[in-house]
Amino acid sequence: MAAPFNKKRGPEGSRADHSKPSCKINPNTQQGMVLEVLRQHPASAFELQHLLPLADARAVVRDLKKKGFPIDTVEAPNPNQNARCKTIKRYRLIEAQ
Repeated sequence: MAAPFNKKRGPEGSRADHSKPSCKINPNTQQGMVLEVLRQHPASAFELQHLLPLADARAVVRDLKKKGFPIDTVEAPNPNQNARCKTIKRYRLIEAQ
């Protein structure tokens, strides 16, 4: 008997998605540096790329999410008042209680 491939999963963003990541990240890598910044404060991809030596902050965050780190996005006012976009999205690391 084959294993069912259509096993029902909870909705994305549920508590099950926020389990502890099973791997350690070296703090000297791009992923480690991004985690350190996000532990201190939310940051946009633009901010991460200017704070850290990153080519593509979005890819680093995507890889961290795949490894199980609970990172979501929050809307924030755009610091550039003259920009046509009034809000930006910042990544936020959800710390376990």
